[in-house]
Amino acid sequence: MSHPARRDALRALLPAAGLDALLVTDLIDVRHLTGFTGSNAAAVIAADPGGDLLCTDGRYRVQAAEQCPGLEVLVDRPSAPAAAARVPAGLTLGYDSATLTVDGLAAVRDAVPGRRLRRAP
Repeated sequence: MSHPARRDALRALLPAAGLDALLVTDLIDVRHLTGFTGSNAAAVIAADPGGDLLCTDGRYRVQAAEQCPGLEVLVDRPSAPAAAARVPAGLTLGYDSATLTVDGLAAVRDAVPGRRLRRAP
């Protein structure tokens, strides 16, 4: 299955979970969904395919562009808060509580004040 097809399969599950987008922070899951193999990344998979993105730091700018054609690449560090900040206000953003640390969640909350964050099933 291609990376875009994997994102589409995940995207199809978002409405039933009550989510408009999902913040993916586990590098194995990021790789599975995007093809990116670097050591720092977060991804957002949105109900609207135009809202998908990969965020990584400047070391991987070229690699991300090569490995993730057709996917918006945001270069910023730390990646999870930066990726979360790109989700439009008013949308519900899910996160994987099994992989996002307490400090990581606090950083995401700080980056998206007033936005709805929800633990993804």
